[in-house]
Amino acid sequence: MAFDDQDTVDERPTAADPIEVDLIEATDVEIAAATHRGNVRERNEDQFVVVRRMRSGEVVATSVAKEKLKPGQEQQSWLLAVADGVGGNVSGEIASATAIQSIVNLGPHLSSWVMQPSRELQEDHHSRVELYAHAIQRELQHEAEADPGLKGMATTITAVYFYGSDAMVVNVGDSRCYLARENSIHQVTRDHTLARDLEDAGLPPQAIRRYQHVLTRCFNTRSEEVTFDIFRLHLNPNDQLLLCSDGLSDMVSDDEIQRILACDASVKDTCEQLVTEALANGGRDNI
Repeated sequence: MAFDDQDTVDERPTAADPIEVDLIEATDVEIAAATHRGNVRERNEDQFVVVRRMRSGEVVATSVAKEKLKPGQEQQSWLLAVADGVGGNVSGEIASATAIQSIVNLGPHLSSWVMQPSRELQEDHHSRVELYAHAIQRELQHEAEADPGLKGMATTITAVYFYGSDAMVVNVGDSRCYLARENSIHQVTRDHTLARDLEDAGLPPQAIRRYQHVLTRCFNTRSEEVTFDIFRLHLNPNDQLLLCSDGLSDMVSDDEIQRILACDASVKDTCEQLVTEALANGGRDNI
């Protein structure tokens, strides 16, 4: 089943909204996040979330000398996610928000520190991500049952969970995760589009361009299982991860993204520059 995530839009540029960037700073990581309506679309159907989970131990009572007990230092893990809603008149923004809400609200029940993304726990990770996928799909169906006007809405999800130097990337749809390392950039995720499938089959670029926004996988209101990709990364010092919707990757080339990420700028300024570049190149979609 395919979904077209390019809805009809008003081609007349509108006055650009201001770019607002959220900044999160911690001991070993800096994160900046922003979403923008773009120059053309009337609504913003893109959503994001940054979640920090903490774990620490405290000895509150003991018969042993407390100075001999070491319950462990405070530890933290991070979840980042981007969702690009599909639906236009059937409320893609509700689909993307529902997916983000499902991930965050289910986290305390499904996530645990066994989720440290080491390769030895691959089977457990797949099972847990599968539970998240079922929950997102179920919530979208519930929304459509409560309001039939929402039937047909859908959303992509690209998320990364990392703890220390290990990261796990999960992808459904064509929102992307890039890894920037030293002077290179690599697309971690694989676009779930008909164009990508046709490219893999050997068709030339001019024959597949019209299918680049036809999704072959996404979360939706149908009673069907959604399959996902999982990628595992080991992060080096100064590595950068970029999660984005196609409103950025369609408007800004990989080479230009790499150039902006390589600039000696703060993560907040880098995030703002990426959005600015997408707007300058047309801003035809939400970013």
